[in-house]
Amino acid sequence: MRVFTAIPLPDEVKKKVGEITKNRLPIAYVNTTNLHITLNFFGELTDMEVERVKMIFPEAAKEKNKFSIAFDRLVKFHQQIHLALKSNEALAELQSSMQAVFESDGFRFQERTYYPHVKLANLHMDHVMNPQRRIENFPHDELQHLNFTADRVILYESRLLLHHPHYYPILEIGLAKS
Repeated sequence: MRVFTAIPLPDEVKKKVGEITKNRLPIAYVNTTNLHITLNFFGELTDMEVERVKMIFPEAAKEKNKFSIAFDRLVKFHQQIHLALKSNEALAELQSSMQAVFESDGFRFQERTYYPHVKLANLHMDHVMNPQRRIENFPHDELQHLNFTADRVILYESRLLLHHPHYYPILEIGLAKS
């Protein structure tokens, strides 16, 4: 089973993402169902490892406070379109402290700098993309309408469907009032 921890985007933010990006990106549409900010990606785990993660997860997110999320700009990263976040110390601290708790129990993660973002789309079909709509021309100031308060962290299972993954919540932890 593939699992990861993430901050989900509120439903009203997902709706606004769809409204703001519709007919403005070099893709047909953005599937807003799965939008989230990944914190810790475990990859493929055995059932026993998933059970360990489920036991550790509440401790990893314990006593963490709510905090604001602000978006910066759209970027092309490899063959994807990402909604990049503004620098956020609270988010970086949450991600690294959770990772440290999981690592102390033997889990390992890729060694790379944490890059907080929301993946909007894959660009694996560049030959059918609309060249008139480029992310470089996107009015990034409109992204401020997507800002929200992160108030929970979710442990998700990722299942690959026919053309894309779907994410199923396993456990949810509310963040404390700040």
